[in-house]
Amino acid sequence: MRTILITILSLLTISAFAQESAPLNLMPIPSRLQRNNGKFRITEKLTVSVSAEAKDSVLYRAVNRAYKRLNSKTAALFGQQYITPNDTLKNAVMQIKAASKTLMKIGIDESYKLTIDNSHINLTAPNTIGVLRGLQTLIQLCSLDGDGYYFPCVSITDAPRFQWRGIMIDVARHFISVDEIERNIDAMATVKMNILHWHLTDDEGFRVESKLFPLLQAKGSNGDYYTQAQLREVVQYASDRGIIVEPEFDMPGHSQSWFAGYPELASRPGPYRPGPRSQWMQEHPDPNRPKNSGPASVVNDLEGSTFDATNEKVYKFLDKFIGEMTSIFPAEYVHIGADENNGLAWKLNPKIADWMTKHKMQSTDDLERYFVSRIYDILKKHHKQMVGWEEIYNNNGQLPKDAIVHKWIPPSLSKFVKSHGTADEFASHGYGTILSEGFYLDVFMPASFHYTNPVLMQETSPKILGGEAAQWAEMIDNENASLRVWPRAGAIAERLWSPVSVSDVDDMYRRLFILREQLSQQGLLNIYEYDRALGQIVDKENVVYLKTLVDVLTPINGYMKAMGNMMKSPALGYQTTPLTFVSDFVACDSETQKKFRALVKVYLENHDKSVEEKIRWYLIQWQNNQTHLDPLFAGNRRLLEIQNHSKNLASAAAIGLEALTRADKSTEVDNAWVQKNIDLLNSYTTAHAETKLAIISEVSSLVSGKLIDEPKASVGF
Repeated sequence: MRTILITILSLLTISAFAQESAPLNLMPIPSRLQRNNGKFRITEKLTVSVSAEAKDSVLYRAVNRAYKRLNSKTAALFGQQYITPNDTLKNAVMQIKAASKTLMKIGIDESYKLTIDNSHINLTAPNTIGVLRGLQTLIQLCSLDGDGYYFPCVSITDAPRFQWRGIMIDVARHFISVDEIERNIDAMATVKMNILHWHLTDDEGFRVESKLFPLLQAKGSNGDYYTQAQLREVVQYASDRGIIVEPEFDMPGHSQSWFAGYPELASRPGPYRPGPRSQWMQEHPDPNRPKNSGPASVVNDLEGSTFDATNEKVYKFLDKFIGEMTSIFPAEYVHIGADENNGLAWKLNPKIADWMTKHKMQSTDDLERYFVSRIYDILKKHHKQMVGWEEIYNNNGQLPKDAIVHKWIPPSLSKFVKSHGTADEFASHGYGTILSEGFYLDVFMPASFHYTNPVLMQETSPKILGGEAAQWAEMIDNENASLRVWPRAGAIAERLWSPVSVSDVDDMYRRLFILREQLSQQGLLNIYEYDRALGQIVDKENVVYLKTLVDVLTPINGYMKAMGNMMKSPALGYQTTPLTFVSDFVACDSETQKKFRALVKVYLENHDKSVEEKIRWYLIQWQNNQTHLDPLFAGNRRLLEIQNHSKNLASAAAIGLEALTRADKSTEVDNAWVQKNIDLLNSYTTAHAETKLAIISEVSSLVSGKLIDEPKASVGF
């Protein structure tokens, strides 16, 4: 089995550096890399010397983490126990130099140079952060051959394409533990991301301890929140890895959890409790509200709990709260959200409507701009720079030029939510711009979709600072967060770091699946969460058969699953529904499908017998799998949901085997047989339980005799 997988991986390899037969497994790809002859053998004689400021504790901790990681991976039993400023070994085989001590700031020089020859390793950078980035490259270069572990001889000069490279993790809908957040921070560091955008408040939960306003967490969190000590721990943990923690406190909408303890700040009378906006509307009926009109109503028609932007007490409250938070989050950026406020809560309050008339405001958009300007002034007072979703932008010049606009609305949502412009438009008007359009992980798109984000597949304005993967938490919790974010976030990290010329999707997938394993080895729970979820559906003796099926399933693309969950009644809401169904943990990219496709492609080109045998191995596994699963369906709700996929996989495999046999016999093409089976296989593309069978195009290719394109992913409904 191992030999088969290694062979298939080699078939997938289309290296960006084709002069070497053994491709490197780096993600992201460095901006400049030269492969040289030779290998540096990793033995117990590996010694390290650091040239840096003695008080650069961040750097020394990073060097020791990397040293420990390499020692653990290679079992070389290095002689040095702990690297300190006193270890000035002139003859050390690894020399590390940081010209200056610094913490991570957006815009800082993150470059480094790494050279490895047969006997020496040199890592130099202008500052601490550059060394941290170079150490991650060094760890990824650690390779294994028949003689043991080694580093390939290379010369690397590397720097990021974009200065802002982040992940937004929502912890309001489902609470994510400190341990899980820190594991994700380690994964971010591996792929050289530098911003953790922590979405800490929303309708469903207020996750921050406030000592000035203790009812925020007491009544707005359902008991799940971070203490200030925990928040500081995460900030320090991230800082040690060259990552900034940017908090988001969502306002003026998405604010129901704020009002559970302080209803006097809201635009409409309470009482309030944390939960989806549909819950509050059900508990507070109003005949003046628009009627529900399907998915569009989530933004357009549903009344959201909203700060009263006309109440001076709101600004005094927020001034004190933000002041308190500045002692916890030292970064200069605070994200205010400001998205998806349709103004309905303001329209339905006669007092607010009168205030707007008095102040000559034509619409609730004017009141939104007024609120944003007041929050901007509060943040300035506390020496913070405002970041907000694209709704903070307006083309009349009212938004100060140092505000950062976070683009998120894709064209596919134009029917449901109004776009405020393109990233290029925001940048052309002088605003620093962050891109999350095309980087939403929660809509179950394959990594290739994110990797080929058209906005970034070309040279961009210097005002486009970079981007963020975005993981909203309606459909993740502490049990599946890692496997939902990773490894796809690695593809986004590469798009934000590597040159635009790095664009080979096949090679990206080859390295992405290796990254998945690397992250698991270093402590991320992505693979563990997948295996645990399988084990919750069937007993351990039968997990292998369930895995054979689920490994070739992928979730439906787009917003269908998300909207289905969000439109549930409060009694069946996404915060209480267990995320243990197959669609909650199935991978967005099937590694098995990619390997099978690579084999089919080679086979159709030359009908190589050894490749055909590998294809047959897969097809026989799939054909026989139904026999093993069939006795397990009775009474098992989660398994019954994918029973049709199990039957269809067995049938598709049988068709594939027949196609191979026909090709072996050089039988004249039977067009009727081909069309009949193509039609049957197409019927197997129907989704069941929000999942789809991923290998149909490949089996259809065996039937037709030519490689059929993979289905195009769509972000629509």
